[in-house]
Amino acid sequence: MKHPVDTIDSAWGGRRYGGAGPAPGVSRIGTVEAALRRSEAFARTLLDTSPDFLAVLDLDGRVLALGRAARDLLGPDVAARVIGRSWAEGWPANFRDTVRASVLSAAGGTSFRFSGPCPGRAGTRAWWDVSVEPVREGDGAVTHLLAIGRDVIDQKRLRETAEEAHARLSMVLDSTSDYVIVLDRDWRITYLNERARNLIGKTHRVRVGDSLWDLYPDHVGGPFDRHYREAIATGRTARFEAFLPRYSIWMEVSAHPWRGGLSVFFRDVTEAREARERLFQLANFDSLTGLTNRTHFNRALDEALASARQGATADGPAGDVTVMLLDLDLFKEVNDTLGHPTGDALLRQVAERLIEAVPANGVLSRLGGDEFAVLLAPGSETSPPASRVVKAIQRSFDAPFQLEENSVRLKASIGLAVSTGGAEARQEVFKAADIALYQAKESGRGTTRIFDAAMSQKVCARQDLKRDLAFALEKGELRLVYQPIRDLGSGRIATAEALLRWRHPEKGEVSPVDFIPLAEETGLINAIGEWVLEAACRQAAHWPADVSVAINISPVQFRSDTFPMKVAAALARSRLAPARLELEITESVLLADSEHNMRILHDLKAIGVRISLDDFGTGYSSLSYLRLFPFSKLKLDRCFVSDIGRSAQSEAIVRAVADMGHALSMMTTAEGVETSGQLDWLRANGWSQAQGYLIGRPAEADVFGALVAPSGLRDLEGAVPSRDRTG
Repeated sequence: MKHPVDTIDSAWGGRRYGGAGPAPGVSRIGTVEAALRRSEAFARTLLDTSPDFLAVLDLDGRVLALGRAARDLLGPDVAARVIGRSWAEGWPANFRDTVRASVLSAAGGTSFRFSGPCPGRAGTRAWWDVSVEPVREGDGAVTHLLAIGRDVIDQKRLRETAEEAHARLSMVLDSTSDYVIVLDRDWRITYLNERARNLIGKTHRVRVGDSLWDLYPDHVGGPFDRHYREAIATGRTARFEAFLPRYSIWMEVSAHPWRGGLSVFFRDVTEAREARERLFQLANFDSLTGLTNRTHFNRALDEALASARQGATADGPAGDVTVMLLDLDLFKEVNDTLGHPTGDALLRQVAERLIEAVPANGVLSRLGGDEFAVLLAPGSETSPPASRVVKAIQRSFDAPFQLEENSVRLKASIGLAVSTGGAEARQEVFKAADIALYQAKESGRGTTRIFDAAMSQKVCARQDLKRDLAFALEKGELRLVYQPIRDLGSGRIATAEALLRWRHPEKGEVSPVDFIPLAEETGLINAIGEWVLEAACRQAAHWPADVSVAINISPVQFRSDTFPMKVAAALARSRLAPARLELEITESVLLADSEHNMRILHDLKAIGVRISLDDFGTGYSSLSYLRLFPFSKLKLDRCFVSDIGRSAQSEAIVRAVADMGHALSMMTTAEGVETSGQLDWLRANGWSQAQGYLIGRPAEADVFGALVAPSGLRDLEGAVPSRDRTG
């Protein structure tokens, strides 16, 4: 078999000469032969050392010679068979036309490149990148073709794998809810997913290769531009939120730098941001008035105190942090009588006025109910002093509030505490303002009090009293005394009002004015009230049958649905006739829930007890309740009785109440009778009963029992001296 190079020698016109002597022109011929030998050696070296597939073809595409790489790929048998045969036959049928076209092109002098599959030895699969080049003689004529091929199956597989990965990634990115854009370092778009394409397509025609800043010139220098450049410069991911006004959406942006540029992921967080804002609004603002709430106020106070501490210098504190707590006087009464919707409208109007009164650099919050708070932190030199703000707040309540058909006047009690230099914690400042507010409310409506140390001592004493009251009942420190109520017609003692007393082991007698509000505030009044009911009924059961007992009922007790059952149980256990029990309720008891009130009143009436309206004339709704419910008795407040003989107007009111009681078939009792002149006037003007120090002081149970015993003095003349009683 000829060596492939021998074939090439013949193909390229090489000729071997033999003979004993030199032929004509032997010198020239020797030179040519030497050149041919060098050419043959070069061709042999090229074919045997090139890693590429090399095949020498004639102009018809028949294989004349194969390089070593081609022979190794095909194997010796196949390599031998293809010599002299058409090169196209070695390719798959669907590629043969392409191979033939390459031969025609190269034979015509034009290189031809193509890629395609070519089977290797033992069925191995190869993928070739092939170039078919024309081989020219010195005169430029194409005499042969050289097919140069390289197996790129690995690169093809890598490319296919990359394309598949890219396709999968594109599919994932197209299905995500994010908007994805990839930029090169010149800010040109190299990729964008379908969601990003659709968004940008709302306002622009976008193509891969477009400059981002050409599309959005208004964003140059803005947050997107700054963060993108920062990410590229630092090599760190930039994360931020920004608003896109063209699309009216908020985006959460993650810009990831890489060697070729920037991959940017956008997520529409408009709804999430709105939800956060709603949550923030709910967490920090009062839904009724629109003012900030307690949570926001506490945070603002903490920040103000911290700022004051940081601003302090060796020369002194940075400034005062002032807290004001406001409570609307009589708001509860207005809210209960006119209804909660009206009360809410009133709170909104109050908030509007307070906004005008509080400086812009102050914090105004509604803490809840009818309680507001103001924070004044150290500010500019033009910030008004706290005293001026207090005056502005109080003046804001001068004009009445118009609520549909009602005109309501309100005042505000204000407690004020000052922290100099932020030395105190929030809880301390707030507690001090709360103590001052309590003192303001104790001092009367529309009052302002500034916290001082004496207030704290007073509050501590109140807390001690509250603690001791919790154990007073079980320690037997509570007792009942009885004040007589006399019938002005017969002069006999008709009723005794049971009055609660507390003898403290250290403080002595504690006034009911001090401990009853504490009992109501702590809820102890329920247990204490039940004890009073049981004890008074038991005691009255030992009195003559024509003497009744009257008991004051707390608003807290009255609100309980089980109260009528407790009354019935106390009567049953003591065997006291229901008609001998008189329950005294004040107008404040009736102000809350009219439907509930009427149900409780009728349940009590059904038991058979008598119900008195106490302190008549001091509230808002007395007459409306007289129309709705048949009370057994009206008890006139002592403030009207004290003016008898001194005020014609008061006397006219007292006379009118007596006439109204008679017209409604109700007993009438005047409280606070202390002079015989008052007693005579009341008797002359038709009052049924009288109660007061002139009639009799509260007495211990045994003393009162002796007074009403058959042998006791029960007539008016025997019990009351002729001179006036003032003690």
